[in-house]
Order: sequence, then structure tokens, then C-alpha cells
Amino acid sequence: MSATGHAKNVANFETVTIITAGLGAVYNPSQTLIMLAALNAKLAEAKAVLDAVDTKEAGKKVAVNERGDEFEDLGKLATNIKRAAEVDVNDAAFTANLTTITRKFYGGRAGEKPADNPLTLDVDESKSTHSVSERTYDNMVAFFADLIALLKTQSSYNPNEQEVKIPTLEAKLSALEAKNNAAKAAIAALGNALDARDAALYDPETGIVKLVQLVKKYVERILGKDSAAYQQINALEFRKN
Repeated sequence: MSATGHAKNVANFETVTIITAGLGAVYNPSQTLIMLAALNAKLAEAKAVLDAVDTKEAGKKVAVNERGDEFEDLGKLATNIKRAAEVDVNDAAFTANLTTITRKFYGGRAGEKPADNPLTLDVDESKSTHSVSERTYDNMVAFFADLIALLKTQSSYNPNEQEVKIPTLEAKLSALEAKNNAAKAAIAALGNALDARDAALYDPETGIVKLVQLVKKYVERILGKDSAAYQQINALEFRKN
């Protein structure tokens, strides 16, 4: 269901609170869940959880975009590292080991047709010329760490170019880990906010949909189906899907 749909449900619930408040002393249920104070408290909760979802959604977008920026061209950097080591270390076996790692940043064998991964919303892997089966962010962090560890085994690796020096690469690894973890945390936070929204709106015992059903039954009992209040409440639609 779209965010607009959830907001519409809350707006309709607010209409129910307005209708019941307008009935004055006539509206006097014994069921605590649908007393005016309880309905207003639930309305405030419902609005708060919608706001929280919007906030967490925005935070997730920012964190995911920042992660994408940090990981951009990581494969090219790995390739440059390998090229620097080919000259400084000048060892065919070592270069072969580096090549094994650097290929992982691009994934698979040349010629494999990649497919877009629906779990990485900020990356369209189908536009890549390489398979991306291994190109998850966690994997790329691990591959980069492996690359640095391998370089540290060779004292002769001491390039003049700042971007491929080991301290620079270690700082890059820390940045990759930080942005990846921040994105994962933001995604988890959004998930928690969505769960809280669904509980407030759709819990089978205490959600707004359930409360409206109780209100409608109460109004029907005290005023009848032909009453304006009942007709107004009955005309409101609440949909989860």
C-alpha cells in the first residue's frame, strides 16, 4: 500500500474522531478503547508514526546515496592498486593473487549478462558490462580488506601516488565500512518505523481500523443505521492493501 493510502486512513480516522466529538454527551461508550480521549490519543499516535516513517525514509535515501557515492569506482581503484603493485613488487605470482581479488569487484566471467538486483535500489546492475553476482556492499568491503592485507605482506610495495598508498587505502576501507553500516542502520530504522506504523494502524485489536469498527457498531446501536453520524462513518474507507 502506498504512503498516501496510509495517510488517507489516518485522515479518515481523524474524521471519525470529529464526528464522535460532535455527538456530545450522546456519545458515551463504556468501552475504553473508543472513548473520546482514547480515540484522540490513537490519532496522535497514528500521525506520529506516519511522520516517523517519512523521516526514516528520507534518512534511508540519504544514507543509501552516500554509500553509493563512497563505493563508486571502487573497482577502478582496485585495478590501479594492482597496476602499482605490478611495478613496485614485480612478482608474477603476487600479481596473480591481486588479480584474483580485483576481479571480484567486477564479478564473474566476462560475457555474463548481469541482471538488476532488486535489493540494491540505488544501483542498476543491469547497466554494467560485468556480472554483479558478488557485488554486494558487504562483499566489496571484505574484498578491499583482503586487498590491503595482501599488499601489507610486501615491503616493496611503496608507491609514490597518494591514492594507492596503504594509509590512504586503510582510510578508504574505514569510510567504506562506515557508509555501508550507516546505510544498513538506516534501512533497519525504516523497517522498525514501518512496523510501528502497521501496529498503530492495523493491529487487529488496537489499530485504527479495529477502533473504527467498534465506533461504527456503537453509533449504530445508539443512533441507528439511518443516522447521519453512522452514514458518515460508514462511508469512510479504510484499506491496508
